[in-house]
Amino acid sequence: MPEQFVNDSAISISVIVPHYNGAPLVLETLDSILAQSCPAAEILLVDDHSTDDSLAQIDAWNRAHGQPLKILSTEQNSGGPSRPTNLGIAAATSDWIAVLDQDDLFCPDRLQTAVAACAAAPDTACVVSLGNLLHAPHKLATIGQSRFARDRRWRRNQLASNTYQLTSDEALTACVRHGMFAAGYPGLLFRRDAWSAIGGVREDFVVASDFHFLLSLASRSNLVVIDQPLYRRRVHGQNLSNRSTLGFAETLQAIAERLQDRPQALADADLRTALAWRVIESGWNVAAFGHLDVGARLIRQTAAVAGWTPRRAAQLAATPLMPVYRRLFMSRTDPTPAVIAQVERYAGELLDLMRSAPASAQG
Repeated sequence: MPEQFVNDSAISISVIVPHYNGAPLVLETLDSILAQSCPAAEILLVDDHSTDDSLAQIDAWNRAHGQPLKILSTEQNSGGPSRPTNLGIAAATSDWIAVLDQDDLFCPDRLQTAVAACAAAPDTACVVSLGNLLHAPHKLATIGQSRFARDRRWRRNQLASNTYQLTSDEALTACVRHGMFAAGYPGLLFRRDAWSAIGGVREDFVVASDFHFLLSLASRSNLVVIDQPLYRRRVHGQNLSNRSTLGFAETLQAIAERLQDRPQALADADLRTALAWRVIESGWNVAAFGHLDVGARLIRQTAAVAGWTPRRAAQLAATPLMPVYRRLFMSRTDPTPAVIAQVERYAGELLDLMRSAPASAQG
């Protein structure tokens, strides 16, 4: 390994790149890793049985740059990035892990800034950073991340410049309120032992495994958030999150599973309010595709549990959110009956949890 590819900091970082048919964008992705001001200890690319010529391009790139890349391969296609991500992390030798999707880019100081945040909070299991759109660098990567950035409540405990610590409860509430506010794995730097402790990335989650992963980390420990974009997200027609409504159902499932394990968290009024809006939002999600009966029922049930009138809940939800939904859903597929059933099941579980919450949390 070339001398320039050695991380001299006290924190050793392995960068994982899950890959499938990534030509030609993946080479730019690899360039962004190699250009880090604080180099990674190793880069592991896990190819998920690609069928294009991307592996040949990657191999040529690797030789041209002095073999900084370790290439692993699956025996058959996994159908999503979760399995390759787990394989890469399992093969990594560093204590800290960063993941970069094959079509996204790290900013040059991405790892160095995260290392500084780790030094400010040595007990944290995960450092979260923001991301921008590659085609619009002034815009944050997702609508949920923009909402998170506007929310001043998580900026209570400042550790250093642009660096804040969230307690586990605060992080859990932020996840419920805003969804995947890291906008994907590239916004995370996490301990390898934390990945192991939560059982790795959930491979049965097709779209929202990143949200499930962040939520699982938040439910176990404090998080550190860097209020600064450190990666560039490339938006195109092949993004999983842009092509499927399954992510909405999986988000509800992830929240329901975590709160089943931690029902005492619902004693927090902020979390209950965030959860109510999450379920109402899911009602609008399905209603936007013509499933008005399901959507209206979820809104009515949530309003009753939260103590809101159905009319007031509909007014509050519809005004700011429906234009967003119209824009979001133009590129998404109509949900299958199985996805609608999944939304109903986990929304129902969350409402049951809210009904059974401690009396001090009611109202």
